[in-house]
Amino acid sequence: MNKTALPLLLLLPYLSLLISCTRQHDFKVLHQVTGGIAETNCYLLYDMRSKEAALFDVGGRIDSLIEVIEKNNLQLKYLFVTHAHPDHVQGMPAVMKAYPEAKVAISREEYDDMRRLYARWESTLDSEMVAEVKKNPEALALFNFDFDLLGTLDIFLEDNQSYGLGDLTIKTLLTPGHSRGSICFYLNKILFSGDVLFYRSVGRTDLASSGGTEAIVKSVRRLYSLFPDETIVYPGHYQATDIGSEKRENKKVTLDKVMM
Repeated sequence: MNKTALPLLLLLPYLSLLISCTRQHDFKVLHQVTGGIAETNCYLLYDMRSKEAALFDVGGRIDSLIEVIEKNNLQLKYLFVTHAHPDHVQGMPAVMKAYPEAKVAISREEYDDMRRLYARWESTLDSEMVAEVKKNPEALALFNFDFDLLGTLDIFLEDNQSYGLGDLTIKTLLTPGHSRGSICFYLNKILFSGDVLFYRSVGRTDLASSGGTEAIVKSVRRLYSLFPDETIVYPGHYQATDIGSEKRENKKVTLDKVMM
């Protein structure tokens, strides 16, 4: 080995780390809690080079995220919907009006259920839950959301699709259980899990549109099997988590136990 090659070899681990860190910082994820009583997480993802951006689950007013979009001159390319329960789409009409070029992307199942089930909540929920909703003006306004305000949508999401956002590639996973057409989104060891997987819990399966316990267990374990432990999970509600700790410590579905 010549003397010139030795210093270069010694530098390789450092250069690899530098390249890795640079790639990790080529995009940003920010979030805002929306929707009052629902406290839904809306996420803004953007590629720092191209300035292309996507929003996930606009469940209410997102003033702080809109400020980021405007301040950084971002191009809002997609409005992704993990599922169409009103607490995840209530804020979309205003954003669609402000950014008409943004493509609204939702699964076909969720699009169909918006009118078949979600808009007819009084006949699909049990009488006790209907009574509780009607006691709370904020909850009533949420459940009475007019899905017609979403108009004709642009993209029907399916399992295992890819969408480009600058240098990023966002992949879709159909994960039924909390709802028939729940979609999770994955990129660069980051997972937007909607209401399928939460911190130490999973989404409820007792709603009219749900797929039941068996479906959500299958979906959650699919996430466990597909992604490395260090994958950060950004859920539709509550705090962020990671795949590794949920495999071991989730109180509903671990890698080898079901407690539902």
